[in-house]
Amino acid sequence: MNTIHFNIDHWIALTPGLVLQEDEQAWANHPQLLHAQPPAADKIPPMIRRRMSPISKLALQAAMTITEKTAVDYIVFSSRHGELHRTVNLIKDIINGDDASPIAFSQSVHNTAAGLYTIATKQPLAVTSLTGGENTLHMALIEVACYLNEHPDHRVLVVDYDQPLPNEYQQFEQYQYPLFALAMVISYGNNSQLCWQPMSPAICEHHHGVDCYPQTLTVIKHLANKDSQWFINAQKQQWQWQHQ
Repeated sequence: MNTIHFNIDHWIALTPGLVLQEDEQAWANHPQLLHAQPPAADKIPPMIRRRMSPISKLALQAAMTITEKTAVDYIVFSSRHGELHRTVNLIKDIINGDDASPIAFSQSVHNTAAGLYTIATKQPLAVTSLTGGENTLHMALIEVACYLNEHPDHRVLVVDYDQPLPNEYQQFEQYQYPLFALAMVISYGNNSQLCWQPMSPAICEHHHGVDCYPQTLTVIKHLANKDSQWFINAQKQQWQWQHQ
């Protein structure tokens, strides 16, 4: 079994129906709130905001909210699907014989939100943008733990965000869920422990995916309820959390 440790100093989750810190526990117990209107993107400068996709707006809003009064030294943005909606629209334009919009093209890459965050905040910091399939959030946390092992006096901003697949890819979507963003400021320490191990063949045979939502939404639910321990079963991996 592999194990990493870290401190979650601050965290915030944004998704339709979950805008304020006091909304988080209410959402954890009543996830139907997710079908409300998405939160505002008022932290983002208007000139940058007006060209952004909804998912990048949500990611930046969460990131800029949590770092308003907290300095960080390194940034990790993670997303399973990134700007896939924008990419699909670009492909449609090309198929229809239209020119691809240069602005849309420049913001269709996986590190769009990460780059726009450094521009909007004027912070020339090192940024990593990564994806890891259904385990994307946990891959980001492993990246952070490796960084903090070398820089124990630093703080890291982690932003995990996603949205359902476009209609053209819905046959590959297992769950119905809204767009979401989870932002965390993480430092070196032991108030959270994450362990992982391969799923046994017997469990894998009867397992059909993540317990209910994408893993990030599951983590948000447990953090909001202030749970001290939980498990997340992926297709080939089991993640074990302990949180103080």
